[in-house]
Order: sequence, then structure tokens, then C-alpha cells
Amino acid sequence: MAPRGGAQPCRRGEPSGYSPRPMRSSTRLGYVGLGLFAGAALAGCGTTAATPADAAVAADTPVSSASDGAAPTDLGVASDLGFTSDGNPIPPADAGPGVCVPDRALWDSQMRGHVQRQCGTCHGATPSYGAPFSLLDYDANLLGAAGMRRVDRIAANLITGRMPPAGTPSPTDEVRNGIVQWATCGAQTAPAGTGLRASAGVYRSPEMAPADLPHFDLLANRYAVGPDVSDRYQCFVFDAPVTEARFIRRFEVRVDQSAVVHHVVLLRDPMRRSPNTPYSCYSMPEGSEYAYAWAPGQDAMQFPDGGLRVAPGERYVMQIHYNNGRHLPGIVDSTGVRVFHAPPGGTEWGMVSMGPTGFSIPARSAGTAESACTLTAGTRLLTGMPHMHELGTDFEETIVRASGAVEPLISLQGWRFESQLFYDTPVTFRAGDRVITRCSFNNTTSRTVTSGVRTSDEMCFNFAYVTPPPPERFCDEAIRETTDVMYRPGTCAPPGASTTLPLVTSPLRVGTPPVLAGGVIPAGHWELIAIEYWASTDRTPIGTLSLTNSNLRGRGQLWTEAGRVIVDLASAINIVVTTGARYAQDIPISFTATYPGEARSPLSLTAQCPSGSRDVPSTVQYEVEGERLTVGLPTQSEGGVMITPRYIFRREG
Repeated sequence: MAPRGGAQPCRRGEPSGYSPRPMRSSTRLGYVGLGLFAGAALAGCGTTAATPADAAVAADTPVSSASDGAAPTDLGVASDLGFTSDGNPIPPADAGPGVCVPDRALWDSQMRGHVQRQCGTCHGATPSYGAPFSLLDYDANLLGAAGMRRVDRIAANLITGRMPPAGTPSPTDEVRNGIVQWATCGAQTAPAGTGLRASAGVYRSPEMAPADLPHFDLLANRYAVGPDVSDRYQCFVFDAPVTEARFIRRFEVRVDQSAVVHHVVLLRDPMRRSPNTPYSCYSMPEGSEYAYAWAPGQDAMQFPDGGLRVAPGERYVMQIHYNNGRHLPGIVDSTGVRVFHAPPGGTEWGMVSMGPTGFSIPARSAGTAESACTLTAGTRLLTGMPHMHELGTDFEETIVRASGAVEPLISLQGWRFESQLFYDTPVTFRAGDRVITRCSFNNTTSRTVTSGVRTSDEMCFNFAYVTPPPPERFCDEAIRETTDVMYRPGTCAPPGASTTLPLVTSPLRVGTPPVLAGGVIPAGHWELIAIEYWASTDRTPIGTLSLTNSNLRGRGQLWTEAGRVIVDLASAINIVVTTGARYAQDIPISFTATYPGEARSPLSLTAQCPSGSRDVPSTVQYEVEGERLTVGLPTQSEGGVMITPRYIFRREG
């Protein structure tokens, strides 16, 4: 999936596409895309409706079935080297001068065994898990044009670290380099430490489920996977088939058609944002969270005691990545997840999503996003799944103890989007301890990419199972609370714009903002004197807002002349919820727009700076009262909470 980023932003006082500081600010004018109440998604995260082509191959309604007893899991390793579009050998080409012909005797004596051990689960004698072909046939590996042969791609993927997939046993540097040198006739070597490098091992569960536990199955009910299906992400929706509260003790995947199933992910959808029927899902529902994922190297997920509470009718979404690399006809799949459950008892586990929710990555730039999380004293962490999308490079979490001591929690280098793994990171938190989550990104695209639920957006989360269950599902605190706002004229500010502006501090409001009546806008220079952010409710997915402690701060100015307006602001929001957690977000705004008339509010705008930018609102509400001008930016839903931002200016001179 190619990254698709958002619109190019108007950065405040910086060259376009450059971010020298940690990425804590949204660039979508700040009034939208705060991400403070946004949920987390997974493996290609938001919702995409099924296309007609999807509908043509749609499965029967997915089924969930319940039964007693336990059965072993059909687990395997999923991978797809993607050498050719159809998996068939390219017609032989004449071996010209300089074309490498790897040593056959060395293949027979050593290299075939290495390839079998590292790649054979998928690319064995009978290809599985979406792999289009076997890699164990010397002659087939050398068919085709130089550079396109399977042996050439084996070397290329080992050099880049793309294969073997994350979570599977990684070859030693000696073995990796040995295969590469053999495949390239000594022309290339593999760098040491290539591929995903994790500081913790993958979380492992017992091979067999506890005896006599009842279970229910969440299955893709005979989903048709056509011969031309490649990289299809299909979602199936279920309501938990229980009649009373239960504890989930174990998740395990049940692979039906291993030839086409690449990975399986199970999400909880507590906000019930998913469609009611199967749908194509390169994106995931807002507010959803990981429950279990089967990916290369991941097996069953079992809690050591107790379990995860599930209530009657609770919504789950299962995503399956299908890849029919061998173009097999007549495939009908009923892969799914088996859920073992028991009456509530023992330790109750819950999930917390730790990481920043509002950040942006400017075009052609690299940088970091970070946030803090304070967990209740005595909280125990069992396992966590770090998650980024396609621009992520490194993931790091550390624990800052109350004493100031810093301890590593989990570190991943060489991130790959396929790295959906739960890691074994047991730790107990004491009063005052904080977790710092930090993600590094490299945006090589020409567009700014913001945090969000779509695959084309980015994420920085550790989906962690903890006990006791946290009071809120998301934990994104400011590492430092914003007490002041630095102002520098933005790209769209006129030459000579003042840099000395008063700091404005205003409380957060709950309710319906008053209607703005419009009026004739006089020409002039205006300074910011107040900020009003109206929330439709104080109850949000991150907790109940503390209105006495939450605030907005900012400095800014505005210029008006006949049919033209320039807005240039630097502001920040500090959110405090009643649990004590704190969240901070920078909100830069800088744009120039023209308008056709001013008879009434709302006012239609046409962007001038940035030219044609989607970051400029198409309309604004406004009201003129003497020397005061109130500008109301468009309302946006953040996690089900309607946020209406308003900025109040006073005309100077």
C-alpha cells in the first residue's frame, strides 16, 4: 500500500517541508485534526466502503459459532516475496557476460538447507500463506532475466531486511551474508543487523488451550478469494455470542485456506463505528483497538490468569489479508479466530493505547512524535503491540521512574509495516512513574502526512494489556504542559508583521456556541484577544474534561482589506481529564483567502496562501461588533465530540 499523505501545510515561520522539532502540532489549521479524542485503529486503519468489485466476490454473512472443548491451532508463517506478478518463472534469457550463476554444489550442500529453514514455511515445496512459489528448486530460481530471477530477489530482500518477515526466526548475520554472497557470486554482502531488531522477545503462550474451556469461533463464512486477488484486506463484523459477561482467556487463529491467508487481525469496536456487513478495509473504525493479531511469528494469545472482559453484543471486527499469489481457482475461505472464555474470575486485564494522537510529518522530512502516559500505581503490564504505519522507522518506549531513573521498555529498529507483533514486556508501575512513547518517521513523499485512522495516515501507539483495566482506553499526556506560546509570523503573514503580541489564555467551554451574525468587515489590523473552543459534551473517549484545569493559549493577528483576509496564529490547547491525565497540542494557523461579499455569515473563502490548499477552510462564521471581530472556524467531530473553535480579535489603531 503506497502512502498517500494529506495536503501540504503552511508551516509557521519555517521552510516548507521541514520540521526540526518533535512533531507535536497538527498542520490542518489546528482547529481540526487535533486527534485528542481520536481512536486508534489497526493494520491499515478508518473505514472504506466496499466497491462493486468487492461486492461481486463478497462472502456469505460471517459466522460466529460456539462450542465446548479445545483444539490445537493451525498456525503458520505468512510471507510474500513478490518477485513477479503471477509467480511463474520468467522465460529463460541467454546468460550474457557478467551474469551470476550461483554454485550448484554449494546450493545442494548448504544453501538449500538455509533457505528451507528461513523461508520454507511459506516458500517450501508446497507454497503457503500467500506465497506464489517455492524457493527450493535451484533451476527454477535461476530462470528469467538477470536481476529479475528469484535468486536475485532472494539476495535483494536479504540485503534490505524485507525478508524473512518480522517475528520469524531471523538468520544470523553469517547465514544472511552467506546466502547473499552465494546468490550474487560474491559481488554483494549483507550489512550486519539488517531487518527488524527488537529489544524484547515475542510474547508466547502455551501451545494448547486450557482443557474443557468453551469457545466461540469468529469466521469468514466461505469468503470467495478469486484467482486474481492480490493484497485484499477484508473485514468481517461480529457481535460477541455470549449471553452474560465472560472473561476471554485465549485467542487463537484458525487458518482454513493457508494458500491465500497472509495475516489475521481482531479488533474490538467499542464505539460500534464499523459497518454491519463485510467490507473492504484498508482503513479501520475510529476508536477501535487491537485485541489479537496473527502475523508471521505470532501464535495464540493467552492470559496467564483471569482474562479480558467481554459483554453480550460487544462488537468485534476481524481483518484478513488475502493474497492469491498462485492464482488458484475456486478458493473459498472460512479462516477465523477461536475465542476461549470462562466465567469472570481472577485477574481482569484491559487494554491501554499509549502514544501521541495529534502530530504531522511534513513532506520530505524526518522527525519524531512523542508523548507521556502516567498509569495508576500498581498497574502491571503483560504485553504490548507497538504500531506505526508505512513511514515509521523506529519505535521506542522508556519508563521514567518517579526517582528520575530511566528504564527501557521496548525498542524496535528497522520498523516494517508487517511487524504486527505482541512483545513480552512484563513490568509493574509505581506511583509517579511515566511511560514515554517516541516514534521516528521518514516522510519521503511530497505531501504532509498527519496522524489518523487511515493507512495513508500515521500512528504511534503501543497497544498494551495491563491490569487493572485502565479508566480510559487512550493515554496521551503532554511531556511538558504548554505555559506559553512562541509566536513567529507564518509563511502567509505580510512582510513586517509584528512579532510582539500579547499572550491570551482562555478556558475550554462546553455547550452550544452563539450564532454569529456577520456584518460589514472594516479594513484594518486586528490582534487576538480571546479564544473559545466549544465542546458539545465534557464526556469524551479519553475521559471527562476538567473545565477548571483545561485551557487554551495563543498569540496572533489578522489583517482585513476589501475582499481579502490574512489569519496568522500560534495557539495551543491543554486538556486535563478528571483522572488527572494531561494532553497538549500546538495549533498553528496561517492562511490568506479572498471572499466575494460580506452580507451575512457564513463567509465563502478562496485560498491564496497556500495556493489551492485544502488547509484553508472553504467557509467561516463571523461577526463584527464595533472594534471586535469573531471568526468561527468549521466544527469538526473528534471521537464523537463536536468541537467548534472561535477566535476573537480587536482592531488596532
